Amino acid sequence: MNIIKNSNLKIIKNKLNDNHIDLDRLCRGLSMSKKVIVVCGPTCTGKSKLGIIMAKLIHTDIISIDSMQVYRGMDIGTDKYDSIECGVKQFMTDIFEPDHSLSVVEFKDICRNIIEKDFFQKEKIPLMVGGSGMYIRAVIRNMDQLPTGRGPIRKKLKEGIKKEGIEKYYRKLKKIDKDYAQKISENDHRRIIRALEVYQITGTPFSEFQNAWKEPKQGYDSVIFGLEMERSGLYECIKKRVNRMFEKGLVNEVQNLIKKGYENCNSLLQAVGYKEVIRYLNGEISLDECIDEVTINTIRLAKKQMTWFRSETKINWIRINNYDNIFKLILDIFKLLEKSISR
Repeated sequence: MNIIKNSNLKIIKNKLNDNHIDLDRLCRGLSMSKKVIVVCGPTCTGKSKLGIIMAKLIHTDIISIDSMQVYRGMDIGTDKYDSIECGVKQFMTDIFEPDHSLSVVEFKDICRNIIEKDFFQKEKIPLMVGGSGMYIRAVIRNMDQLPTGRGPIRKKLKEGIKKEGIEKYYRKLKKIDKDYAQKISENDHRRIIRALEVYQITGTPFSEFQNAWKEPKQGYDSVIFGLEMERSGLYECIKKRVNRMFEKGLVNEVQNLIKKGYENCNSLLQAVGYKEVIRYLNGEISLDECIDEVTINTIRLAKKQMTWFRSETKINWIRINNYDNIFKLILDIFKLLEKSISR
């Protein structure tokens, strides 16, 4: 995988220098001030490519903030990059089997440990890249602790869903917490159960806990870049990516996961690209219908991601289609990074 040629990387460095941006001085400033850089935004906006280029320029590695890339074997459908080929290490990928139930708090704890030990202690700049808004917020800010789950309540909810179907419980969630219900998939068993469980324990909608997380509480000093794209262009990119995933063997990937016994895991049942292929393999829909469903659901995911990110006031938004080349984009980003250490 060739994200960027060394010759083009050299051109970028020269352009930065021509615009009075000293990369060595910038890196020292970012490291000394313990800045955390975040590249976020909806799917298909080029976050991974940009992240790898930035990592090479500032001599660091990437922390993936993606709720599905943490799972082994879920590669094509989550569009994982083999960043090692580019000389960049990527943390927070392939760390669990698909049957592991990952909570936001667990993700936050692992990620913060990586930031401290693999970045700050080594005087490297943490570069977080991903589209999972809740996980990003959890890592860079100190969330109010949610109540610990109670076994009987969770067990009863799981049994009810198994007997009556997830749709009924999603409707329940919409009645008590419409805001949170709109942010998640109607088939996301784990999050629906957790939100209903929290409400039964506390009487407080899950979204109110999330709203409390918006206020910084002993969090990291972060510089956040949000990538966005004109809607029709984004939808076209999504269509191309979906077709590319099927050409690369998404169906075979799902078949292999099913053979390993992961068909009923929440990770597969809620992940766009996997749940639809399972329906195809079960004979519920044709391959063409499956591809259409993945495309439609990916577009819906992108809309939900944008809704989430729009609630974050600290994001420096960058409209990708305003740039005709990567050089100008990088230049604007690094100018903002310069400002962040000169304040």
